[in-house]
Amino acid sequence: MPNHDLHIVRTPLPPQRTPTARIHLEPTLTRDGRLDGAWWPRSTDPRLELPALVSALDTLLGPVLRVRLDLDAWDDVPADLLVDGRFLRVSGFPGTTDTVRLIRGDQDGFELLVVPPDTAPPTAAAAMKTAARTGNTLSATEILAHCRPPHEGSTLDIALRPYRPSDQAAVLALVEADHLPGQPICSPEVLDEAIEGTCRRDPGPWALFHTPRTEVMVDEDDQVLGAVSYAVRRDDGEGLILWLHGREILVVVEALVSHALEELSGRRAVHAFASTLGLGPSALPCGRRPVTRKVLEHAGFSGRNSWRYLRRATPGPCLSAAPCPLVEVVRSMAPPGWWLRSRDDDLAAEVVAQTPADHVGALWWFGADALHTDETFERAMLREAITLLRGHGASETVLYADDEQAEGRPTWTVFADAGFVEIDRLVSYAKRGGGTVTIGGEA
Repeated sequence: MPNHDLHIVRTPLPPQRTPTARIHLEPTLTRDGRLDGAWWPRSTDPRLELPALVSALDTLLGPVLRVRLDLDAWDDVPADLLVDGRFLRVSGFPGTTDTVRLIRGDQDGFELLVVPPDTAPPTAAAAMKTAARTGNTLSATEILAHCRPPHEGSTLDIALRPYRPSDQAAVLALVEADHLPGQPICSPEVLDEAIEGTCRRDPGPWALFHTPRTEVMVDEDDQVLGAVSYAVRRDDGEGLILWLHGREILVVVEALVSHALEELSGRRAVHAFASTLGLGPSALPCGRRPVTRKVLEHAGFSGRNSWRYLRRATPGPCLSAAPCPLVEVVRSMAPPGWWLRSRDDDLAAEVVAQTPADHVGALWWFGADALHTDETFERAMLREAITLLRGHGASETVLYADDEQAEGRPTWTVFADAGFVEIDRLVSYAKRGGGTVTIGGEA
């Protein structure tokens, strides 16, 4: 038989990539909270998991030289690892269950919650967001205990009952777990007023509603897991879920929404997070509360008004605009404060500066359409609004901007140059039609 040359074509194997580390850091990195964020590894093998974590944090925090972790939670922990061409020291971290500590080149450490690899995605997401919240006061163990839902097949005894004064501390902790940076901390007095259906500082809006009902979800030991408050509007009888907090635990949020809808059944419409009567901003921060958003959508709610929520620490960068004589400032009654607008152009942007409360000033920005955007005027108006709030005791400023304004418009450059950073997107919801709803499906 004739000889034939044998040509072997070798197809190179694609390089194996290290999976991206699943981390969620506290956004300001001011080190105000008990933890600096969270990490959800895919296994308990440190040789597989630590290189991805360190590589990701090198970019965000600078070179990580040492890792300390709970030796009992990991398999075969090495004394060091070669990561990105340098040796990483690895050692134990006694007495810190469910955490990992990363030491940077300048010897300061960042402590992260470690979510167990086999945790269900909704539970892991809730735990990571709680650990990464600015000012979080919960330990890693407490976060995992609060966010862990009951195991399938178990018979966890939970119930809803009316709020009692003895629940105050537990409900305040729930509210704090969902706290949005830049918002005033909910005080016991504010909570008590919301339970009673009043507000001594601004009682007008409460007159539009019947006294709210506030209920808590408790376990078999009467420990509070969640809370919900809802009311009925006097003029048209429509229902409103005023506020709801359940640490973004799926089973808790589902039960609270389902209960509120059952109690408000038969109403022409039910609104959620669409009023200033809540404990916080008058809409739902969708990025920080994804479980609540998904539960509402599965229950038939649709998003309505949408705002971008931005925050600026004071003092911030100086604005370059000179004083503008075209800016007119008049008193505003609702909300109480000042209305800043153009003296000559009815189509120009406008802003309402709300009287500061607890040293926080709020701006409500109503942008002009694309044909009437005037960046010079907008810079001048924003500068005057910030100066006005600072003169009345504001140590920081938050800004609500209409979400209909496109990202690429000059207005967003004005916000950024003034030192504002976007925190979240706020959305209110409405559900038309009566009848109870059975909520199901994963959030």
